[in-house]
Amino acid sequence: MTGFSVPKKKFRSSVDRHRVRRLMVESWRLNKHALYADIPKNLQLHLFVLFTDNKLPDYETVNNAMLSCIEKLRTASSTVNIAPKTE
Repeated sequence: MTGFSVPKKKFRSSVDRHRVRRLMVESWRLNKHALYADIPKNLQLHLFVLFTDNKLPDYETVNNAMLSCIEKLRTASSTVNIAPKTE
């Protein structure tokens, strides 16, 4: 499950907020497979992405930031040790 947010405080125009959100969603849609391949099947991933810059970005900027975020999550997920449930 993934959520995206662009604060009204940063972008007063709803058109700008929705544009940034659409760019984030599109970048996530095209790149999420790289992260999902590293998540074990018995675990769920809940992710919320918050845009914090003041400038209206282009797709390349958003995509590079999303790839960087996904790479950080991949390295973090490789260090997590999950013990199987014993009941």
